[in-house]
Amino acid sequence: MDRMKDSKALIKRAISTIHTLKRREGSTLEVRSPVSYRDAKAGRIDIEEFKNAVYTLLEADDYLYRKAPHHRLEDREAKEFCKLIFKCKKHLDKVLEGFDFKFQGEVKLKEDKLYIVSSKKLLRSLKSKMPEINVISTDGVLHPEDMKTLRPDISEKALKGISKKCEIIRREIEKLIEKLKPSEVVVIVDESNRGDQLVYLRARELYGAKKIDIEDLDL
Repeated sequence: MDRMKDSKALIKRAISTIHTLKRREGSTLEVRSPVSYRDAKAGRIDIEEFKNAVYTLLEADDYLYRKAPHHRLEDREAKEFCKLIFKCKKHLDKVLEGFDFKFQGEVKLKEDKLYIVSSKKLLRSLKSKMPEINVISTDGVLHPEDMKTLRPDISEKALKGISKKCEIIRREIEKLIEKLKPSEVVVIVDESNRGDQLVYLRARELYGAKKIDIEDLDL
């Protein structure tokens, strides 16, 4: 019972804090105007989003007891814990939107940009939700040297096939850039995926690409 009370108290404080803070570029924080439950209007509970928020908090709850009694988190642990808290906040924001609350939404993809993803599965997911955006899948790396980074033991024969595939996809990207003249080239990256990171670094070198984290998208 004490554990449950402690968990609820700490989780409530965490959620209350992140609802009043907005992360700027860099490391500074900006205080938002307070939001009150008194502003709620009649609505419907989004059951799936509510459940997802609870499940995410249960994951975060593990840190409270693994790191007791001081609850000091090192850099990697802090990022993992805060990722869960922000993920929970996104789910809770969607629950509250059902009662007429408004929050800053996820990153919106724009029609005047060209997006690069590393998998066809993600491309299909994006196009099903936003058919108007310009997006292309590399279906792997953009340069054979990057594959050697991922798989140092890859054979020369396999590398030749990958090299040809990379040439084809780079030509396709160049044709799209010439045709669309996008305001920016942006790589959608899963920060935990080494392959995505290599695609971004190569695209930055070749096309001056920027990146956005897939966690910031509503997929």
